Amino acid sequence: MQAVRITGPRHFALVDIAAPEPDGHNVIIKVSTCGICGSDIHYWESGLDMCGAPGLVPGHEFCGTISDPGSRADLAPHDRVTALPMHPCGICETCSRGWPNLCMKIMTRPFIGNNCPGAYAQYLKLQPEMVRKLPDGIGDDDAAIIEPAAVALHAIRQAGIKAGDRVLITGGGPIGLLCAAWVKISGASYIALTEINASRRIFAHELGDIDAAFDAADPKLASTLKKAAKNAFDIAIETSGSAGGMNTAISALKRRGTLVLCGLSLHPQALPTMVIVTKEIAQKGSFGYLPDEFDLTMEYLAGKRLAAGKIINRKILLGEAQEAFERLSSSTSEDVKVLIRIA
Repeated sequence: MQAVRITGPRHFALVDIAAPEPDGHNVIIKVSTCGICGSDIHYWESGLDMCGAPGLVPGHEFCGTISDPGSRADLAPHDRVTALPMHPCGICETCSRGWPNLCMKIMTRPFIGNNCPGAYAQYLKLQPEMVRKLPDGIGDDDAAIIEPAAVALHAIRQAGIKAGDRVLITGGGPIGLLCAAWVKISGASYIALTEINASRRIFAHELGDIDAAFDAADPKLASTLKKAAKNAFDIAIETSGSAGGMNTAISALKRRGTLVLCGLSLHPQALPTMVIVTKEIAQKGSFGYLPDEFDLTMEYLAGKRLAAGKIINRKILLGEAQEAFERLSSSTSEDVKVLIRIA
């Protein structure tokens, strides 16, 4: 089968590799569509997977059709499905407490597209219990957005947003835009977004989920946000993974406001601890999602209560991955969410 493999820092190769074989247990799907995630870009830039190993086939935001149902008697060939890419152990302390997204054995267990073969390929092997049959109301594009939309939902739940809250989102990438959609559903009274890329600011405003988009590089941003929020924000959700985004969020929060860190960086970053301490800002990390959040996201998409697919603004073929990643890694790219058509 054809697949795209990372063969070195910032380099993909279109390769022919063996397709997964039926084993009577695991589910095998023919991949239809896969989204490009920010973590995929991190792996491509470094040339290594989440465990530091070379040769990764990325891709963990996907949908497809059943090729072999394995041990899932409720599935049949050609059924349309997606899956949670994680495979938590179910027995460690965090799994036992109902936090499988924080499984203590995550680095040593299969994590699709992160430390084992992902969906930048024609076929994919999946853990049976993680496979979800897609409702008829969810097309392939929306199906490939379920996973990142669940990431955004988890961040929103971590924030504890209440009706009437003033919310700032730093970063106008896919997760930032999906957070904005969930924040609007949650009843926030005012939603602002900051983004350094002008085309992304325009795109974010056109989607209709935010009240205003501001230039993250504006030297007067702090005063502009203060005026926009009529003093300060109740909640800030940081999705850019940048020091600038974190500092903007902290500066814009009210006393005893809540900061949720959702963006990732591979490098240490400095934070203004004096401001955090004297404002008594509550900080929370947000990683992945819980299975029920993945399933709830599917329900919202199927019921047309969440229009996540609108963030997609480019679709490519498998052989165009290298060019797409070069564009996405540029600070001036107009691409926001890119889908790869596999089948």
